[in-house]
Amino acid sequence: MTPDVIAVGNANVDIIMYVDKIPGEDEAIEARDAVISAGGSAANYAVALSRLNVRSGFIGRIGKDNFGDFIKNEFIKEKVDISRLKVDNKHPTGKVFIIVTKDGSRRMIAYRGANAYVSKNDLDENYISKAKILHAASIRKKLAEDVAEMILKYNVAFSYDPGSVVCKYGLKGFLNILKHVKILYLNLRELECLTGSKDPESAFQLLKYGPRIVVVKMGSKGSYIVFSDARIRVPPYKPKQVVDTTGAGDVFAAALTASLLKGYNLWDSALFASIAAGIKVSRKGARNGIPYEHEIVTVFNKLREKLSKGLILT
Repeated sequence: MTPDVIAVGNANVDIIMYVDKIPGEDEAIEARDAVISAGGSAANYAVALSRLNVRSGFIGRIGKDNFGDFIKNEFIKEKVDISRLKVDNKHPTGKVFIIVTKDGSRRMIAYRGANAYVSKNDLDENYISKAKILHAASIRKKLAEDVAEMILKYNVAFSYDPGSVVCKYGLKGFLNILKHVKILYLNLRELECLTGSKDPESAFQLLKYGPRIVVVKMGSKGSYIVFSDARIRVPPYKPKQVVDTTGAGDVFAAALTASLLKGYNLWDSALFASIAAGIKVSRKGARNGIPYEHEIVTVFNKLREKLSKGLILT
């Protein structure tokens, strides 16, 4: 059965170290804990959707190695369709080394490996054409252009989280992509690279280039969503303790997607997504911390009425 949502992008193994401080030059410290898990923005998004009871699939590459086998088995366990996941015989599985400090913030060093070789040849047009949404995250600009061109032929919505690559090319370099995007996800740094401002209201400028909805992810400050006739400021759902912010943006995007597909309005979908991301940051690991639908719904039902006032900006 074709997935409702297909994610295109990176599949990594995350090696996460939890430390009290960042070591200085030539300094060695001991970690408080360590976690090895499957990761990658698009991969996390696909798994989060599956945990939210939305049929999801993944297009990407892993190496022909033990790390690749680990990632593949994790996808299978999470019931993500990997019929279009390719094993690269020449390049190893991608890896990301992540240092997480006491406040949950992180530093990352990525080795892309096989992820760097995902190309147009990996995009099964027949497979993609049957989906409702295609979500691309942190992929090369050329591949994003190929995705946009392909789904233009079909009734498939393009959800796009470009990542830091926007800062390399700027707004002009992305105009051919943005005109095909329905939902665009940006953090504040990426927003500044496209609009020249970190003011989330500047996201409104981007609507004229094609996106129907622009979501600005602001971390501990929540998120800001703009569309043609309104803005929504979404406060963060704050857990008792922030443990690890890795993957929170992926979970937010997946939860927003899932709730929209299930018929929630944008206001409720934004709140649902905020709660999902808040639950995630209270747990270690990008993948292990992803909440299930019943966990989010329980909190959502309690908070919806309480938080309803003040979310919509007038």
